[in-house]
Amino acid sequence: LIKTGGKRTASSRHVIGEEDAMTRPWMDPALPIDVRTELLVSEMTLEECALQLDQPRIDEASAERVRHGIGSVILATSATAGNDAQPASSAAIVDNLQRIAIEETRLGVPLLAARDVIHGHHTVMPIPLAQACSWDAQMVEAGCRAAAVEASADGIRWTFSPMVDVCRDPRWGRVAEGYGESAFLAGEMGAAAVRGYQKNGDLDAPDAIAACAKHIAGYGAAEGGRDYDTAEISVPTLEDVYLPPFRAALVDAKCATVMPTFSAVAGLPAAANAELLTGVLRGRWGFDGVVVTDWNAVAELRDHGIARDGAHAAEQCLKAGSDIDMVSGLFVATLPALAASGDGSVEAALREAARRVVRLKMKLGLFEAPYASRAAPPERTPHLQLARAFAARSSVLLENPHGTLPLRSDARLVVVGPLAEATSELFGTWTLDGIPSEVTSLAAALRAAHAADVQVLPPSSEGSALESALARADVAVAVLGEGPEVSGEAHSLAAPHLPAEQVALLDRLIGAKPSGGVVLVVISGRPLVLPASVDACAAVVWACHPGTEGGRGLADVLLGAAEPGGRLAFTLPRHAGQIPLYHDHKPTGRPLGEYYAPAPRDDAGGFADAGARGRYLDCHGSPRWPFGHGHSFTTFRLSGASVDPPGAQAADEGIRVRCQVLNTGTERPGTTIVQAYVSQPVAELSQPVRRLAGFARSPLLAPGESADIAILLPAHALAYCHRDGSRRVDGGKVMVWLGIDALCRGDGAAGPIEVELPMDGALASDSDGIVTRLALPEALRPASPRQY
Repeated sequence: LIKTGGKRTASSRHVIGEEDAMTRPWMDPALPIDVRTELLVSEMTLEECALQLDQPRIDEASAERVRHGIGSVILATSATAGNDAQPASSAAIVDNLQRIAIEETRLGVPLLAARDVIHGHHTVMPIPLAQACSWDAQMVEAGCRAAAVEASADGIRWTFSPMVDVCRDPRWGRVAEGYGESAFLAGEMGAAAVRGYQKNGDLDAPDAIAACAKHIAGYGAAEGGRDYDTAEISVPTLEDVYLPPFRAALVDAKCATVMPTFSAVAGLPAAANAELLTGVLRGRWGFDGVVVTDWNAVAELRDHGIARDGAHAAEQCLKAGSDIDMVSGLFVATLPALAASGDGSVEAALREAARRVVRLKMKLGLFEAPYASRAAPPERTPHLQLARAFAARSSVLLENPHGTLPLRSDARLVVVGPLAEATSELFGTWTLDGIPSEVTSLAAALRAAHAADVQVLPPSSEGSALESALARADVAVAVLGEGPEVSGEAHSLAAPHLPAEQVALLDRLIGAKPSGGVVLVVISGRPLVLPASVDACAAVVWACHPGTEGGRGLADVLLGAAEPGGRLAFTLPRHAGQIPLYHDHKPTGRPLGEYYAPAPRDDAGGFADAGARGRYLDCHGSPRWPFGHGHSFTTFRLSGASVDPPGAQAADEGIRVRCQVLNTGTERPGTTIVQAYVSQPVAELSQPVRRLAGFARSPLLAPGESADIAILLPAHALAYCHRDGSRRVDGGKVMVWLGIDALCRGDGAAGPIEVELPMDGALASDSDGIVTRLALPEALRPASPRQY
């Protein structure tokens, strides 16, 4: 039996006999994987190589096609499976196909079954955007580990996750599937997801599944937030914003596969972009895994207008570095004939792609253990407990000025809103195998856990019925937002607002003036523009679609059984006209500070400086809530910013900064997230006013208790794209801010620290102890540049 968290039965293993070892030497597990791969691929015909690159949809993966020798199958029946009903996955379905592949094909190459396991399988975790708000890589890894255990039990050994596309535009529906607007945060969360799916590199464990970093690169920059649209991205922006999360997933976390974006960047669809797939991925980063195109992307080269027919499209994608053709069927239909016609480059590319696919199957242990059957299904109780904690950890307390939350145990509640009694809607987009009967709504969870009376009203409540209910209550809890049917793939919105009827309901609640105020809970698949009336709410909680245990997890937060652990992974704008609005914008030639804040007004109401009106005449330039924002049930103060001297860490690690965090509250313990932001005031190319480069969660601190926090700013987070196109660290002043959001102001900030890279001599400090200069470690000096 292979080492595993859930052991396989004897029937799940493919026993290698003496005849197998003689006729099929690649089946010998004692041989190195590369040797076995070469033995098998050298035995393949051109058509058999092409079949390994073919991935049909499950409803087209007939027994005959499997018998013919297809390499993989996607367990989905439509391009937008995240929003369409899909057939249930099961080990029996996969094993039936697998038995044909093993026993009825010439070479006995196992089939690889793939499915979109995006944020959980039967146990649904919060959507990835919510996971990013947790700022908790360990919890992300644990959630993906749970998903892999459950999915692999159903025969799924490959998921098309994580999506590490940076997204700055909430109009784009797939913002729900990613990790927000920060390249650094997306990289940290994406790498954690890969480690979870792939069992931290133990891919041949039967409860590990191959991960897929998608969609390289720039999919989240689609013009107007319109899905699949063109993205015009400069080289510096591509290098500094859109590529770093993929490097974290592929290079640092060793993600097994990667998927190119549908969209054309600089006029060229990524599936046919050799500079990206071969130059960057395989050349610069040394990636040796599998590149799989997105659904029908090969055929869509004709729609992009860069291929005259299917054969031309397939040839371009193969030669660029794409290995697997998802559903179009053009690789297997056209490439063998092209190779047989004497084009040696096609045959070489075809065999090399087949090697990569076979090698992946070897690494997954499919040749030794191809079947999914297990002695017992995985134990899901720990997964459900994790999902509940994850929902609380990813919820963001946006406002709580009067300490309304947590709710008093004797507070009588009225709960109202279109999502108050939502169950399966809490799953969010891209939930193919969740179990709706396991979901408890927020209203039901409050009723079960709250000691005082909880009334639940229909969202249409108004007039005397609403007034009567509010008269008997202390606090109104409004549960508003959007369901998963308006987020996800091909679900863009021109105006990401709360619907008008929800705004009207909120206004009615506020107008009724319940004695304890109105607590607004927003559940959504994207950042939304909230109405001005939220300023009158007693508290505001943001919760992206929170998953199976979302109702209980949110009730835990409202009632104080859990702390709201989240911080925004995106900027919340005041007006849709501000989009895109993000923390790491450039200063421009006429800077207005963070988020384009307008100049102060004079006593007459005009601008004190007529030359600095701000970017808009009809809207405040700043966001309603900045990136990184979120409150705890207590307050904190940061102080004592410092930087470690040279030599305190390995030369190629970067620099480490420190500060003290103090719980200044008097009643509750709590934690906060200390965020480190950097800027380079003088550089070869204009740099962001501030960008996230590191973060750390404080330990649980009692009132009056403090702790020292250390944050490593890795070298790749200090690097930037230069005029020659290389991405590296160079000399000059780097400013480091430590704060509890991107604004880094007031008690929630320490520093800034001024770091001079490089500088001769020992560590020096200004007299006030605030500004520190540090020599850049030798390995990061421009004299021996390292590219990222």
